[in-house]
Parts: sequence; C-alpha cells; structure tokens
Amino acid sequence: MSGVTPHYTDDPLMDSVRSQHRMLSEPADDDARQLYAGSCTGCEWTTRTPLDAHMLQKAFDEHMTILQEETHRLAASAGDIPGDLEDLRGYMVDGYDADDVNRVFDRLEEATGLSLVCVWEYFDSAGVGGNSQFYVSLKDDRLYEVAGDLWEWLNGDPDCDSTPASPGASSSWIGSKADFTADFEYDDGHHNCAIRDVEE
Repeated sequence: MSGVTPHYTDDPLMDSVRSQHRMLSEPADDDARQLYAGSCTGCEWTTRTPLDAHMLQKAFDEHMTILQEETHRLAASAGDIPGDLEDLRGYMVDGYDADDVNRVFDRLEEATGLSLVCVWEYFDSAGVGGNSQFYVSLKDDRLYEVAGDLWEWLNGDPDCDSTPASPGASSSWIGSKADFTADFEYDDGHHNCAIRDVEE
C-alpha cells in the first residue's frame, strides 16, 4: 500500500468496514500462557492457532489491512461505468439464464475487478433454475448482497426513465453480509452456483 495511506483505524474509507468487522477473542485452554482464539464479526477470518494478546492483535491488523487494500481498490474504480458497457442497461429485463449471467458478470468483472455470482435455487439435468439472487464475492470468501443501483440497472426497462442511467460505483454494489457461506452443491466455475444439485 502507498505510504500515504493512513492506518485502517484512521481511514475514513474504512468506517463502514470497521463497523462490520470487529475482532472477537475467546480464551484458549491454556491459562498459563494466556492464549486466545480470534475471529471476526464480519467474515470467516479466524486465527489458525491460539495466540497471545499481542500476536492476536497483529494478526487481526493484517486481516484488516487486506480489507483496506480492497476498499481502496474499489474506491479507485468508482468512476462512471465504461462506455462499452452501456448496452448492459436493461439487458436482463426479460429474464436471464446461466449463459447470460456469465456473459454479463464477466464483462463487469473485467471492467471493475469485482466478482459477482448468481445463486440459484437448484441445478438439474436442464441446468440451473428456480429463484435466483445476485451477490458480490470478496476475497474473504463471504458473499455480500448486491446493493446500490446495479440490480435495477441490469433488470430495469431500458426505455423507462426510472431505470438508473448508470449502475454507480462498484464500491456501492457491496451490501450486507449474506446469511450463508459460499458452500453450494453446484458451481459452474464461473458466476453461477446452486444451493441444491438435484440432477439424477
């Protein structure tokens, strides 16, 4: 990171991130050495082994520094959506399938560096199906709900003034942490996952 980047505790861009990601510590079964197991309220980060208080704080600081780098990277790409993506406005108004998802999300990831996934209800011999929802996938292996204008920009009527002209900055697409982990019975290796694999 640049030398001018403040410590994450003094970084205004980290205010929201720090409110979600707080360190938790539990005493380990070693009273003599006062060791602790650490975890994070905002993701699946944990210490692999018990640590003393100083090393625990150091490990958590390293975790938060990684999140800070990601936050600054997203903020740096917060300009208008590139002109060659304007055709995606309303692209999914008539629905979408797995191929559409991969086609659109590949282009968005190439333009912004942000990985998106579509979680479907099931996968069977005909492919993915059922209800579906878009999520943002970050480096902490957690999924986050899509926020901001992205969903409406992709799924709204392109001829309607209420459909956003732009999806907004990619940093605005990251919403609340999803209430499940990225553990699916089906994954196409790109941008489609399914909660259940019912293919016979």
